[in-house]
Amino acid sequence: MSAQSFIRGYQGRPARSARVAGTPGFRVPSGVTTLLALLVAAAFGALHVLNPMTIPIRHVEINGEFTHLSPEVLQSVAENVVRGGFFNVNVDAVRRAVLDEPWVRDVTVRRVWPQSLNLAVQEQKPAARWGEDALLNEDGVPFMPDRSTFPAGLPALTGPAGTEQLLLERYRFVVQVLAGHGLEVVELRLSERRAWSMRLSTGQEIILGRMNFVERVRRFAAAARRDPAQRLHNARIIDMRYTNGFAVQWQGSADAMEAVKHGEAH
Repeated sequence: MSAQSFIRGYQGRPARSARVAGTPGFRVPSGVTTLLALLVAAAFGALHVLNPMTIPIRHVEINGEFTHLSPEVLQSVAENVVRGGFFNVNVDAVRRAVLDEPWVRDVTVRRVWPQSLNLAVQEQKPAARWGEDALLNEDGVPFMPDRSTFPAGLPALTGPAGTEQLLLERYRFVVQVLAGHGLEVVELRLSERRAWSMRLSTGQEIILGRMNFVERVRRFAAAARRDPAQRLHNARIIDMRYTNGFAVQWQGSADAMEAVKHGEAH
């Protein structure tokens, strides 16, 4: 057979798998070879995409309604922790950094194609002061912004650690009961001995004690309703720890408490 006829005859035969050197008798199918090539190409493509310089984050957008927060400050905080490109930026790290700002209640971070991050920020809404250095939000959760940023006119709540939500609930109850009587509660306290007291905007101290909080607040509201001459506005201390009445110490008087209705003190 001539060389030319041999080559012609070979080209007419079905294609065979390539033999792997050093492994006699084992052949890699051509489809596997193609798959391996595609996997290698995909790996190089992934490395290219995950390279921060390929699709870098170029813009951080801040959204929300703010009274105490500055969008510019939040943007700077977020940008300081942005690492990586669009696909591998650590959005959890960005979220944690923004959450460290005391006036931030919550934040959601999402990628916006092709080179942006969008931050939806929820600002804290203060409901009361808590002690000297903190505020309570609407859910009774304390947070500690700089005292210079405390809003004016908030009620002051004081109590042992862990009683924040209880104080806020009781304060709201008192406000509801006293509504319509011209009485404004500016301070509510719970002592370490679990004794309750409150102070009105007109200066009166109302002692409620450790028992029957709800009943005593309602009795005080009833007493205020039965006081058309507003004599109680001249009181300095009103002690509600009596079964069927209360005792009063009047303004400018150092005398003992005057029992408005006699009863046995608790």
